[in-house]
Amino acid sequence: MAINKKEFADRMAENGGITKKAAFQAVGLFIDTLMDYLGENEKVMFTGFGRFEMRSMKERNGRNMSTGERLVVPEHRYVGFHASDVLVGKIDEREKQNRDK
Repeated sequence: MAINKKEFADRMAENGGITKKAAFQAVGLFIDTLMDYLGENEKVMFTGFGRFEMRSMKERNGRNMSTGERLVVPEHRYVGFHASDVLVGKIDEREKQNRDK
């Protein structure tokens, strides 16, 4: 199941003891600011969390999965995220705790 922005903000409000409205605004501000920096080709790094950056994918041959038709996928840019080792370790720890319950 995917979590949407409202659900994320609701959990953030609950965890942070702030209003849902303030949390929703904070999430929106975070996303807008992240897009500003990525639009300027800046890497955005959060120690203990990870790094966001714009990456390029070269042109390549592909296939339309519905029709099987061969096509060329043009060069394009995308947002990449690299999780820090600290984040991965904390997630692994939480998953282990949830399995042990």
